[in-house]
Amino acid sequence: MPPDSAVLPSLAALSTWAGSGDYEPGAVSQFLQVADYYLVAQAHAHRFAVVTHEVAANSIKKIKIPNACIGMEIKFLSPYEMLRTERARFVLGGVG
Repeated sequence: MPPDSAVLPSLAALSTWAGSGDYEPGAVSQFLQVADYYLVAQAHAHRFAVVTHEVAANSIKKIKIPNACIGMEIKFLSPYEMLRTERARFVLGGVG
């Protein structure tokens, strides 16, 4: 399914960001072919935060989600930070 028209400018901006950095061409090519690219573009287009277990890395061989978020000025957080922020509660108990 093609991306909605609201995301197209974000896809272009993210592609430009990835290609203009210090990443190896293979890393850029790989990033532009995987779901991470669309995930970050969706967050950028709709001003969402991204929840990921990945951490930023100083590598030129792989573009990590947090690095793309930093580059595109998108908020990102770990699942645990999201659960704290949302004040998630897990209650164990019997049916009754």
